[in-house]
Amino acid sequence: MAAAQSHGDTIRLRQVVITATQHTTTRSEAPSAVGVIDGSQMEAVSATDLGECLRFSTGLRVENTCQNCGANEVRINGLGQAYSQILIDSRPVNSALAGVYLLDQLPTALIDRVEVLRGGGSALYGSNAVAGVVNVITHEPRSNVAGIANSTRLIGGRAVDYSNSFNASVVSDDRRAGLAIFGHNRHRDPYDHNGDGYSEIGLLKARMVGFRGYLRTTDFSKLNLEYHNIHDFRRGGDLFDLPSPMAHISEGGEHDIHSASLKWDWLPASGIRHASVFASMQHVDRQSYYGEREDDEPIGTAYGYTGNLTLNYGALYSRHFDRLWFMPAEFTAGLEHTIDRLNDHTIGNPDTLRQHIGILSTYLQNEWKNSRWSILVGCRLDKHTMVATPVVSPRLNLRYAPSDHLTFRSGYASGFRAPQVYDEDLHVGAVNGMLYKITNADGLRMERSHSVNASADICLHIGSLEADLLVEGFYTRINDAFVNELLFDDTISGYLHYERRNADGAQVAGVNVEATVSPIETMRLQLGGTWQRSLYTGLGKEWEEGQYERRMERTPDLYAYLTGVYTPTRRLQFTATGTFTGPMLVYHSVADESKHSHGGEVQKVITPSFFDLSLKASYIIPLGEHSTIELNAGVQNIFDSYQRDFDCGPERDASYIYGPALPRTVFAGAKLTI
Repeated sequence: MAAAQSHGDTIRLRQVVITATQHTTTRSEAPSAVGVIDGSQMEAVSATDLGECLRFSTGLRVENTCQNCGANEVRINGLGQAYSQILIDSRPVNSALAGVYLLDQLPTALIDRVEVLRGGGSALYGSNAVAGVVNVITHEPRSNVAGIANSTRLIGGRAVDYSNSFNASVVSDDRRAGLAIFGHNRHRDPYDHNGDGYSEIGLLKARMVGFRGYLRTTDFSKLNLEYHNIHDFRRGGDLFDLPSPMAHISEGGEHDIHSASLKWDWLPASGIRHASVFASMQHVDRQSYYGEREDDEPIGTAYGYTGNLTLNYGALYSRHFDRLWFMPAEFTAGLEHTIDRLNDHTIGNPDTLRQHIGILSTYLQNEWKNSRWSILVGCRLDKHTMVATPVVSPRLNLRYAPSDHLTFRSGYASGFRAPQVYDEDLHVGAVNGMLYKITNADGLRMERSHSVNASADICLHIGSLEADLLVEGFYTRINDAFVNELLFDDTISGYLHYERRNADGAQVAGVNVEATVSPIETMRLQLGGTWQRSLYTGLGKEWEEGQYERRMERTPDLYAYLTGVYTPTRRLQFTATGTFTGPMLVYHSVADESKHSHGGEVQKVITPSFFDLSLKASYIIPLGEHSTIELNAGVQNIFDSYQRDFDCGPERDASYIYGPALPRTVFAGAKLTI
């Protein structure tokens, strides 16, 4: 439990952010609205991984999309995860393969803070940053401190989920060098909600170790190095006491992920110029098993192997001008190259998927800025190997602050999404007991997007009261939107074959509202909500042969969250958190009576609303001059607002899952800091 925020910035408008501009600025002066989730907020919501952090950020919604393997995805402003770029320390090193389970593979032990940029981000971060950007900033050593923590949950009163983590950092006396180390391990038992013998929440065994360090090579230069390794085993289905090939349904696999980054910064004494050279890599080694087996069949052979190497390297230069034409300015230029090489092979399927991608990018940006105005103009040029011609992504942002209490922002950004075969919306899975895969249609065109937004931010300071109200309207138009459609007359080696095609387009429009109130120094309340509509244009998506639907699936018109923290004393803290999810469209593929037939009925289902409320209490016990132990306990989803109509048995549609991630769950934890 963090101590109460120093009053005067309880609503955190002076937090330093980097995602909006590629150089540091405060939240209040950023040309685009940036959401920040820091360590104290992660502790308040009892988050153990990235996905649990993002549930409490305006405009974002996190959901489980697979009843078997437990894949999660984050949606920003009504668009799926495939339209968002997830960065680590501002670098786009997370591949499409890593993105499938990334939200629960990145533990909070790794994370210092998370910055969220809503709206088009392609001008800075390239392909797929259409809906926005999630930037995970890892721990940087700042002081000599160490801590260990445990969190134990009882999911639905039956399945145990425990996490252990540690963090330690050391900084030299002259502050020229520092090192932070972190680690995490987690074990989650499978959870079967409806008693059919098949899991709704799968088995998970995970560990992570890593470090981040810096060395000031001269008085004006700094070298940063970060590395972490994630190893996890996950499995959903049935018969967990037997090997995967003996289960009736088994989805999951084993991942070994190595990620590293190296960055050298040069900042001369004048502070006018800044240059950096960087390189990042990620290697994913996945051994998977996505298979199904009849009682009279021998053991399954649905093993697969996937190797994925992603490299990103380049250079960035920025220069400050006390006056450039009519106002102080910050000029930024960058050049980078990204390589992504994926090889996927499944036993029993003669096809091997090889996806080798290269992206050469350059971008220019200039921000004229003073205390009242910001005018940001930028442009990015990407040459993607899967797109015939270079893609130009312009950006324009305006900020006007007529007073210290009122800020207006508006912006336009263009973006694109390349026609990759293996993308965030693809992981092999099961529908009615059958496996499926996706290929690209001939002549598949890239998606192009155009996004606009406008916001008003009102900040009040009246005596001990601090408050901030943000109202933001957004609109995104996507041309040639991708849709996955079943080839009804085709199967490939026992797989259902879906084909990615271009629809006419899609559009999303809505309003985000975020209110933060601190009536007294010991209390902070935050409420965020989104009203939006996500529609395909033209005929829409073909969800059954000859039947089309304009509404996008899994996009409720209304969703919201709340957090409330009360710290009556420095040792005691009470927290209430909640999420609301309105009705949305999902598809339910009802199994045909004939096994291995995909001719069963597909139903359109409008889900009920859900309100997931959690309560927590924390207490700090001093153990000495600099050591403390924090004890906490609480209940997540106290009203047990959870899906009631899960599919059952081996023929179930594993993608028919919606609503809160957990049923009612009791938890307790402890954290030792020295």
